[in-house]
This record gives sequence, structure tokens and C-alpha cells, in this order.
Amino acid sequence: MTRDDPSRIAELRRIGILDSSPQRAFDDLTHLLATALPVPIAMINILDEQRDWFKSRVGVAQTQMPVATSFCETFFSFAGDVIVVEDTLLDERFAHHPLVVSAPQVRFYAAARLVVRGHTLGTLCAYDLQPRRLAPQQIDHLRAMASAAVELLAGRSPDLLAQATESVNSTIGRVEFR
Repeated sequence: MTRDDPSRIAELRRIGILDSSPQRAFDDLTHLLATALPVPIAMINILDEQRDWFKSRVGVAQTQMPVATSFCETFFSFAGDVIVVEDTLLDERFAHHPLVVSAPQVRFYAAARLVVRGHTLGTLCAYDLQPRRLAPQQIDHLRAMASAAVELLAGRSPDLLAQATESVNSTIGRVEFR
């Protein structure tokens, strides 16, 4: 599947997520991810034909970027559900990326694919300005939070958000949101 696949774009339009108002459940997920990994930047990204739009974000002010500068574009040529790049300078897919070689100089990237009805709509992702490794349990947390994001995108009950929060809280201690 490509980013420009008409059925993927139709699913994006059907869901109506693009340019939607902030929603606490999505914001809670990004804050939870930033705390669980811990990283300074976490986002829920949705990709359309031209841009990478941030449904929710922690640690960045901008709300979108051109798809040409998106890390998430990688998922359209990557078969897995999760990608972890411990050091972007050592990974040929990212070593020459504009966000790696110039400001903000991203050195770590981890993301989980967000798939709704068979279509990759975006990612739940985390960035750091330092290389890092994730423990297997942190990768499990990333997957659990991505599942919760998919449920929210698909318009289902946010119960998975509560489950993901409970899982992370039991591992890293109580997490409080605004």
C-alpha cells in the first residue's frame, strides 16, 4: 500500500480525523508515551497526500510538516508494526534526513503503525535528541498505546486507553494527566 492509495485516502476522509480539534484521549496517549519511554517528543501523526498532520503532540509547537520530511513515511516501505531506531545517524534510512542532520537533530525514533480497516493512517511515535535503547516492556507499552489510538481512530470505546494507562502505571508508577 502506498501513501497515495485512493482507498487509504478515502478511509482518512471517512473517519474525518484530519484537522479535527484536540481530543483529550489522544493527548493522554501522547503524554503517556512520553512518560513511559521517557522522551521529550511524542506524537500521533496522520499522513494524507501532502502532509504529516499531528493529531496530538508533546514537545513540539508545530501542527504539521510536509510529508517529504516525515519520519512516518517510512512505514509505507516497512513491513513491521513497530520500528525502533536507536541512533538515526547509524541507520541508512534516516542518516541524511533533514530532521537528523539539522535542527532539531533527532537521534532516536520509535513508532507503531496505526492501522484502521487495513489502512495505515499514521503512527504513534516518539523522538529523542539522544541515542537510546528501549526495553522490551517499553516496546510493549508502545504497541498497547498504538492499539488504543487505533480504537479511538476507529470510533470505538476508549477502554484500551484505560488498559494502556493501567499497564504503564503498574510499571513506572502513577501517571497523572492535567
